[in-house]
Amino acid sequence: MKITILGARGSVPTDGRDMLEFGGATSCVLVETDDTALYLDAGTGIMSAPDLGDKNISIVLTHPHIDHMIGLPFFPALSESGRRIDIYGSPRMKYTTRMQLERLLSPPLWPLFITDYPADTVIHDIDGDFNIGDIGIKSMESNHPGGGLVLRVEHGGKSVVLATDFEHDGEHIKMLTEFAKDTDLLLYDAQYTDEEYEHFRGYGHSTPSVGLELMKESGAKSIRFMHHDPRHTDKILKMMEEKIKTETETVSFAREGEEILL
Repeated sequence: MKITILGARGSVPTDGRDMLEFGGATSCVLVETDDTALYLDAGTGIMSAPDLGDKNISIVLTHPHIDHMIGLPFFPALSESGRRIDIYGSPRMKYTTRMQLERLLSPPLWPLFITDYPADTVIHDIDGDFNIGDIGIKSMESNHPGGGLVLRVEHGGKSVVLATDFEHDGEHIKMLTEFAKDTDLLLYDAQYTDEEYEHFRGYGHSTPSVGLELMKESGAKSIRFMHHDPRHTDKILKMMEEKIKTETETVSFAREGEEILL
């Protein structure tokens, strides 16, 4: 699998000269195999999706908060006539995935429904584990206001776990430790420092120190921290990264455009 971090920012897109190294696009991770392109979330990072040729395209949404969906109207493949795009999500508050998308993409807030784009869009509700081609996808419920999914993507004996928008209370961190067991790559929510977290309990996010402990307990081989707080500049993130890197070299903070081969 080839993993590309298209967007690593959380809550809201950012820009500016002090946000260049880690990027300002919101959450989107591209997982590629020989014939499949799988996007995990559709934040503004999906706007810079590469040309994928004739690969099959799917999008799995962890949850319908705007920062994880706001790039979808600008996803280049939606404008390709004859292109099929499968979108997967989980029902929330009695809203199916289709209903969630229609609330976001509909007049007068947006001129088009998602089904008005040239591509053939097929929308699915997630119900347990499922496959996309030869990629296996498992999910567990996250701990986040309004709900969400933690995803585990498996292919060719390798795996990546995406756990953004996750808050580490006792029961859920135990569940995630087992869910992420022995994964090759853990993408973990680290929006806050330990000091900041004390002011933002209940917001649905976590810290690098918790992520590092999770990595050790789960046996994950490597970790990238993401969902960077919009107030965290490159300087702040590099300071946080250097502090945590003293523990192990298999830890870093995700950078927009970063590619990882598993």
